[in-house]
Amino acid sequence: MKAPVWAILTCAALLMPSLADARPATKSPSRPPAGPSYSAQPQTVTPVCLDRSNIPQSELHWLYIPASPAELATHEDYAYLSGQLIRAGVVDASSCPLGGLWPDGYATACGLERTRAVSLYLQNVYDDEILAAGRDIGVPPVMLKQLIRYESQFWPVPMPPDHHGLGHLTHVGAISALFWNRDLYESTLAAAPGSNDLPRSLLSLMDASCPTCTYGVDIPKAERSIRLLAQVLLGYCKQTSRIIFNATELAPEAVVSYPTVWRLTLLNYNSGAVCAFDAVKANFVYGQKLSWLGIARKLDDSRCIRGVGYVDTITAPYYEFIVPR
Repeated sequence: MKAPVWAILTCAALLMPSLADARPATKSPSRPPAGPSYSAQPQTVTPVCLDRSNIPQSELHWLYIPASPAELATHEDYAYLSGQLIRAGVVDASSCPLGGLWPDGYATACGLERTRAVSLYLQNVYDDEILAAGRDIGVPPVMLKQLIRYESQFWPVPMPPDHHGLGHLTHVGAISALFWNRDLYESTLAAAPGSNDLPRSLLSLMDASCPTCTYGVDIPKAERSIRLLAQVLLGYCKQTSRIIFNATELAPEAVVSYPTVWRLTLLNYNSGAVCAFDAVKANFVYGQKLSWLGIARKLDDSRCIRGVGYVDTITAPYYEFIVPR
């Protein structure tokens, strides 16, 4: 009898903490004979993901925790979201030229105008859950909303071939997140007892498709998926912390700041663990913390370069918060 798919995938995931062993041998930076001890065991490499002390003012445009959901409100036209609303029959744009859709399925200017009211609703209906998940789980809520804007434009319906939910999580991504975040694993298992493919069950929990619903999606289910997505990102941050430890043999807090570990987490989420490992390895200098600018300049693989653009887009200034002093 074949082993369950989940068991096979879990065995493969067990190799992830040893990513450094899979890389070609490189000469380690010279280190002074004596210095502070930053050695860490695996169970101590995650606090940097949750340590919000000493965040620079210049980073608060994406790391600030708003006082209310209203501060997360956006008023954008989203051509993908509007196109999906038209294609799903949620909005009638038949009077528009081309039916309001370009051949690629994105909305035309007329389509955008016809769908604007529904688009404004959908891009802000999740703000309460985004802020609550940020506060409860520790994932920066502004970053979470910006990631959703980039990934799905607030349309929580699968995009072929394998992108699911508001964060466009993939099956491979679900494996990593479940392996690195025990809380996510247990909550998914509780929602899908007896599953022989827990990653696929997680993706199903994020799929809010509902052709018969008012807005073409099951809003309550999509709202519940926000907390799962936040747990996915925390899992990725825990994995990234371990990658930092593997690449440097130092506790992550000795190597990265809170903003940098989350940027590296976004790089990992978009481009994979090897890109994150290479980013740390190529820029590590003993006794100095990594600079995101330095990381962005030294990555040369095309996939990793794409990831740098992804990170910079999500963390770029968008909101102008009035931050209490």
